[in-house]
Amino acid sequence: MPTLLLFDIDGTLITTGGAGYRAIKRAVEITMGVDHALEGIPVAGRTDSIILRDAMRAIDGRELTQDLLDRVRETYMGTLQAEIELVQGGPGVLPGVRELLARLAGDPAFQVALLTGNFSQTAEIKLSYFDLWREFAWGAFGEDAVERNDLLPVAIARYHARTGQDITAADIVIIGDTPNDVEVARAGGARSVCVTTGQFNREALLAAGADVVFHDLSDVDEVLRVLAGAGARVSP
Repeated sequence: MPTLLLFDIDGTLITTGGAGYRAIKRAVEITMGVDHALEGIPVAGRTDSIILRDAMRAIDGRELTQDLLDRVRETYMGTLQAEIELVQGGPGVLPGVRELLARLAGDPAFQVALLTGNFSQTAEIKLSYFDLWREFAWGAFGEDAVERNDLLPVAIARYHARTGQDITAADIVIIGDTPNDVEVARAGGARSVCVTTGQFNREALLAAGADVVFHDLSDVDEVLRVLAGAGARVSP
């Protein structure tokens, strides 16, 4: 049974210097005709669906209907593309990511997919800018669930649909950079491997219950060893 690796995007694979936040904020402002959208609304590690739900409630108490969600998402795709191009991708692909994905692509011991709060369309925009979208054939995305914890069952169901095989949580690793990524793993019985390339430091991720914390993914041999289940390592 291969190990299923479910990667987060922002702060784990890439960082765009806040382009994603600015884009979704601007999309809400354009759609709703307001200023200062998303103020006080947490975004790190949350699904786009729940961010937009909270944004609508904060503006005027309205619910996020499917029609409203579709209109915001359509605007968001345009604003995101513009923001990423404006900053030329921002800081870009994080250390070790390209080499790790290249090594994983040729290793039958692993299956690679995404588990991200991004909508599938915005995930594609972000990763395509860096030529990384082609590394992921499928995933569980922000439109698939409001709560991030509900994305792991989606990923398991999609794995079964694609392979015809069942997979247990013990054979799944969530790779991310926030306590919310850790909680997805804990709630579903999977392992979690985290990096401190996002907004949270080692102490915060360990306190959340992360099984392994790396500074980044640049020590590819060690990362692969850990992903294969050869023990836990907390990076210095």
